[in-house]
Amino acid sequence: MVTRLSRSAPRFGPRLPGTPPRLYTPAMLRFFRAFAKSWFGPLIMGLLVVAFGILGGGVRDVLRGKIEDAVVQAGSHTKSQQEFAKIFKNIKQNYEEQSQQPYPLEEAIKANVDQDLVDSLASEQSYFEMLQRAGVRPSDDVLVSETVRAAQSGQDPELARVFDSVTGKFRPDLLAQLLNANGLTEEAFDRERRDSLANQEFGSAVSDGFRTPRIYSAVQVALSAEARDVTYFVIPESSVPPPPPPTDAQLTALIGQHKDQLMLPERRMLTIVRFSAKALAPTMTIDPAAVQQQFEARKASYGKPELRSLVEIPLNDPSTAAAVAQRLTAGQDPNAVAKSVGVAAVAYTDQPQSAIADSKAAAAAFTLAAGQVSGPVQGDFKTVIIKVTKITPGQAPSLDAARPQIEADLRQQEALVKIDELSQKFEDATDSGDSLAVAAGKVGATTISVGPITADGKDVNTGQPNPSLSDKLLKTAFGLGPNGDSEVESEADKGEYYAVHVDQVLPPRLRTLADPNVRPALMQLYAQQIIVAELQKKAADATAAIAKGESFEAAAAAAGGKLNHQLGIERVNARQYEQTLGDELLGAMFQTKPGATFTAGSAPLRGLVVGRIDAIHPADPTAIAQMIEPLRQRADQTYLQGIAAASRAAAVKLIKPTTDLALADSAMGIDQATLDKLRPKTPAKGSGPAK
Repeated sequence: MVTRLSRSAPRFGPRLPGTPPRLYTPAMLRFFRAFAKSWFGPLIMGLLVVAFGILGGGVRDVLRGKIEDAVVQAGSHTKSQQEFAKIFKNIKQNYEEQSQQPYPLEEAIKANVDQDLVDSLASEQSYFEMLQRAGVRPSDDVLVSETVRAAQSGQDPELARVFDSVTGKFRPDLLAQLLNANGLTEEAFDRERRDSLANQEFGSAVSDGFRTPRIYSAVQVALSAEARDVTYFVIPESSVPPPPPPTDAQLTALIGQHKDQLMLPERRMLTIVRFSAKALAPTMTIDPAAVQQQFEARKASYGKPELRSLVEIPLNDPSTAAAVAQRLTAGQDPNAVAKSVGVAAVAYTDQPQSAIADSKAAAAAFTLAAGQVSGPVQGDFKTVIIKVTKITPGQAPSLDAARPQIEADLRQQEALVKIDELSQKFEDATDSGDSLAVAAGKVGATTISVGPITADGKDVNTGQPNPSLSDKLLKTAFGLGPNGDSEVESEADKGEYYAVHVDQVLPPRLRTLADPNVRPALMQLYAQQIIVAELQKKAADATAAIAKGESFEAAAAAAGGKLNHQLGIERVNARQYEQTLGDELLGAMFQTKPGATFTAGSAPLRGLVVGRIDAIHPADPTAIAQMIEPLRQRADQTYLQGIAAASRAAAVKLIKPTTDLALADSAMGIDQATLDKLRPKTPAKGSGPAK
């Protein structure tokens, strides 16, 4: 069999340009950043040589005491236990939304995720501290204008929440509520935003115009596009006869070899009572008069406002207004027009008038027809030119259209009242001495039995998490003693309560052959080990015979395989052959020297492969020329990423941050008993230098 692999060059997408800032009110400053980016936004690249050139060798350490609740302290930059808890909460929520499974906290601790997270924060905060000591810090004007630009460009979908839905005016009380709900102070937000902008500006100064040498990319292209000719044969699994069934003693020995995988953690049998407004709401009866009353009271909110898509160009020089308006009317690209006069166009897509930050510009925009360009408009801050590209008419409030939402809201309100009453009656009954089951029967609540389950909510037999068990409920249940009862606890969602009783506690133990699925799994493992060992012996014999001068064809025949030739396989397109050759075999093909033999497993080929690199063909110069520039763009980013990593590592050495893993673990909800079980050698609480 002879296969010729084609050459192909990788394709890379374009990089999107940023947009310059616009001014806005300082009152909004402390809000924008909190929702625009995650707590773990990637650092913009910084250049190590430049960093040390600015800092010099005489930077003195900041002499300050240890902040008691600081998980990370890097000079004046800290991350408190509360801030760390919020960071972890966001990570956990993202994991659960993407995987649709509970966050595997114990597995994460075994993998040292807590330490990695603390170290990453220490690196980040050290880098920010290094920039601050070097004097890389945005002014107030830059801070305001850059923050507003981010908000007006649509990066912050939460922005409209601090505007009154009727008047469109900014409301400081809504801002305060949002900051409070997200655990932010104005000072903390100001610091976060300044760090982000300093990071961005310093990184831009380094990366703008940065180009790796062409030879750097040429070497990569030459390596990626070199072609290899390979001769190989497969020693198939089928060439090894099935081994005799293992004895119980052999299977028991396998259990001893795989204790970690076969150890059952503590499990619990639970009885749970739930009180759910969400489940009760559909059964509630709603008075039609109440629907009419709510509609009249909030009539304006049940309509749909007119929406407009428009482009706004703020002018530094009002004398250019006529030329800008003329070019927009002629259909020229607004971004190009704005750039030609030294500003950035601000685009709004399907937004109500209240969502446009400049109120005067908004008022003017909502008087224009679709496709119309305004004359000079004196906005709140600058003269602007506006072009409306789309108009979506609003809809007047309608009781028929609003009825489903109003009825759902009223049912939920009634259910919340009812659930509060039921949970209170249940709590009164348990306080009087009734068992959980008896109290549930008195109030008409249903009990459910769950288990045996592990602390992460997984069923022991299936290994799958029980979706009805929240992290909070599990933490409550595994914090109780045998036969223990919890208080009535609230879930994260309003109107959702639970109480739990521990029916039985099953201590950790090693699985035995009598446990479900253990014997079949061990029998399969035993057979695999025997077959693999025999395949390895055959491969070793074939390799030894080839080394003594036997032909590849004869060695293949002796091993029960068929000779194959793979011609012209390249690194750049090898990935497409994973499904037919397998990762291990592909790796061996590109790691072996010319003329040398190798062995590698291949799941797709169902056997052990013995191969030889017959020849390596240099890349065609024409192909290199075609690929070098796209790869060079990618190399720029890769090189800068390496510089960024080195800069952060250097910042840690320079700043010498301290970390407190015990505080971090506590913020993640890990108790000491769990830590002792997972990491018996965990050091006592205390701060120390970051790694």
